[in-house]
Amino acid sequence: MKFYKKLAAAGVLAASVTAGAVMFTPDSMNASSNVVLASVDWVKAQLSPINSKVSSLESKVTTLEGRVASQQTELNSLKAQVEKLAQGGSSTPPPPATSTPTLPSTVYVSKSSVTIHSGATTSYKVVATQTAGTALKVVDSFKSTNGIWYRVQLSSSLFGWVFSGDVSTTKVAVTQPTQVIAKSTANVRKGASTSYASVASLKAGTVTKYLGTFKNSKGETWYNVQLSSGVKGWVISTLCEVK
Repeated sequence: MKFYKKLAAAGVLAASVTAGAVMFTPDSMNASSNVVLASVDWVKAQLSPINSKVSSLESKVTTLEGRVASQQTELNSLKAQVEKLAQGGSSTPPPPATSTPTLPSTVYVSKSSVTIHSGATTSYKVVATQTAGTALKVVDSFKSTNGIWYRVQLSSSLFGWVFSGDVSTTKVAVTQPTQVIAKSTANVRKGASTSYASVASLKAGTVTKYLGTFKNSKGETWYNVQLSSGVKGWVISTLCEVK
């Protein structure tokens, strides 16, 4: 009897396999579902930072597109202005370029008497005095707080600085001086150099008659004068002025 029951059970199992039916227990079904759910969560975890980076890139692309559009608009505006100018239309011209003033080759003394200094301020030593109309060769310039100074060549070895307000870049009408006035005590010498003997001495404020001007090999300017006594001689220009 037991043999027949086993045989019947075997026949039912064979029939089930032959028919393609597979039987699962509830425990095996829960395990499979958990595996699937875990796989989905892992995939989501991997995709999350990728999605974040993609969003960031999309934002940057949008910003760049905005900048490109703005620059394109500006470029189109510039093109329109160029076309308008080419057609003779009016437009606001650009500001003129700042250029460095051209250094004059020669300046002319524009005052009756001008002092030439060893530096580009009046605090420097006076190296010469020049009269109206004298041409001075310019070799350099300097812009100080009170204006432009020109470095001038007085001789092959003597240079000095003259203030631009005392000279002109064009020739000036020369009025012949008639007087030489001593600014301080000055010696009247036989010749236009300190190597000559003194023939008289002038006090500050003494007025003498102007006879002429001479520049020696040292670049010094001397005035030929005549005293009220009739004595004639030479006075260095740094100690007096002409009028």
